[in-house]
Amino acid sequence: MNQGHTLSRKDFLGKAGMGVGALALLDLLGRNGSAAENPLLPKATHHKPKAKAVISLFMHGGPSQVDTFDPKPMLAKFAGQPLPASFADLNLEFTKASTAKVLPSKRTFKKCGKSGIEISDIFEHLQGVADELAVVRSCYHTEFNHAPALYLAHSGTRMMGRPSLGSWAMYGLGSESDNLPGYVVMRDGPLKGGTVTYGNGFLPAVYSSTELRLSGTPILYLNKPDSISNEDQRRILDYSQQLNREYLNQQNNDGNLSARIAAYELAFRMQSAAPEAVDLSKENVKVKTLYGLDDAVTAPFGTQCLNARRLVERGVRFVQLYHGGGGAGWDTHSDNDSKIVGLGKQIDKPIAALITDLKSRGLLDSTLVIWGGEFGRTPTSEGSAGRDHSPYGYSVWMAGGGIKGGTVFGATDDFGFRAQENPVQVRDLHATILQLLGLDHDKLTFYFQGLQQRLTQIDGECRVISEILA
Repeated sequence: MNQGHTLSRKDFLGKAGMGVGALALLDLLGRNGSAAENPLLPKATHHKPKAKAVISLFMHGGPSQVDTFDPKPMLAKFAGQPLPASFADLNLEFTKASTAKVLPSKRTFKKCGKSGIEISDIFEHLQGVADELAVVRSCYHTEFNHAPALYLAHSGTRMMGRPSLGSWAMYGLGSESDNLPGYVVMRDGPLKGGTVTYGNGFLPAVYSSTELRLSGTPILYLNKPDSISNEDQRRILDYSQQLNREYLNQQNNDGNLSARIAAYELAFRMQSAAPEAVDLSKENVKVKTLYGLDDAVTAPFGTQCLNARRLVERGVRFVQLYHGGGGAGWDTHSDNDSKIVGLGKQIDKPIAALITDLKSRGLLDSTLVIWGGEFGRTPTSEGSAGRDHSPYGYSVWMAGGGIKGGTVFGATDDFGFRAQENPVQVRDLHATILQLLGLDHDKLTFYFQGLQQRLTQIDGECRVISEILA
C-alpha cells in the first residue's frame, strides 16, 4: 500500500466524517483508481459502443408470437385442422404435434408507423412507437422446459449456474455509477429457474446483480443500525478497508478480496443513493401518468419501467425487469387469448412510455431496450384454447442503442411454428447485444475450468445480426 494512504487506528477513530481515511480510500477505490484496485471501474471497449446501458424486459413464461408480433393468416384458414405431416417430428412438452389442431389468433394486427410493422391490438400504445422497434421473428432454440430455456436465454447455455448476460456486461464494461450497483434486477415474483437465472455464475461476485424491491427497503441489508452514526460508520469502514488492503498486498492481490473491498465501499455510498434513485415522489405527475402509475392495472410494471429509466439516467449499466413471475404469467396453457389480453394491458402503456420517455430525454440513443421471453407458443391448441411451449420459432424485439428502428428481420413458416427465414439462435442475440455495447463476443472471455469461457460459448458458430443495426 502507498504509505501516504496509511493511517493508524488512532488516526482513523479520531477523524470525523469524511476525514483523511475516507479520502484516502476514495482515492484508492474512486474513479481514478486502477481496475486491480476496483474491478467495478469503467473499462475500455473493444470498439466504439452504440449503447451505454441495457434495459431488458423479460416476459416470464413465454409470450405467443402469433398473438403479438408475428401474424399468421393461415391459422384462420386451417382452424381446427391438424398441421401438415411435416410438423409431426417436433418435440413438444404437452402437445402431440402430429395430432394437434390449429388454433387461430383472435387478435387483430395493424400495420403501424411509417415502417408498417404489424403489431397486435393487445399493444395499443406500443403501436405508436413501432418505428423505434426492430422485431426479430425468427428466434429459435430446442429447450421446451422453462428452467433450461430461462438459463439459455440469460446465459447462452441450458446449464444452471452460468453467468448471465448482465454479469458478462458488467465484467466487460465495469460500472458508470459511483454510488449505485451496475446490474439491477426487478421482478414481480419468483422465476421457474430461480435466482441463478440472473446470477454471476463463475464470474467474480462483484459482477453479480443487486435485486431492487419496489416496496419497503429498496435493497435488503443495506440500512445501517440506528445506533451507529454516519460518521462512526465511515470511520469503522475506513479502518477495516485499510486492514483489508494491507492483507490484499500480502495475498498477491487476490481478486475476491479486491471485489469485497470495492463492494463495501459501494454499499456505503448506496445507503443514500439507492433510496433516492427509486423515490418517485419528485417525478412530474404527467410522467407518472405516462407510465400508468395512476391505474392499478399498469402501475406495477409502470413502476418498474420508470425506475429503470431513473437508474440508467444515474449510470446503472444493466437493468433486468421481469413480468409474469409469481404465477403462470405468459405461460398460457389454457385460455390463451383472455390471458394475453390481460397481460398486454399490464405492460403495453408502461413499455411505450419507457421508449417515449427515454427518447424525450435523449437517452434512447444510448440505451438498448430488449423485449422477449424464454420461448414462444404453439400455433396449435393445448386443450380447447391454450398454447403449449414452442422454442422453434418466436419473436424478440429491440429498440434504441444502435438499433435500426422500423425493421422486421427473419420469418417463421406459414403457421408460425418454425424459424424459416434467417434463423436467429440465442447466441446470435447475445453477440449482437455485446456488439452494441462495444464488446466483441469472441474477445470477452474468462478463464474457468481450463478454458477461456464466453457468453456465446466456445462451441458452434454465431453472428452479429448486422441487418438490425443502425
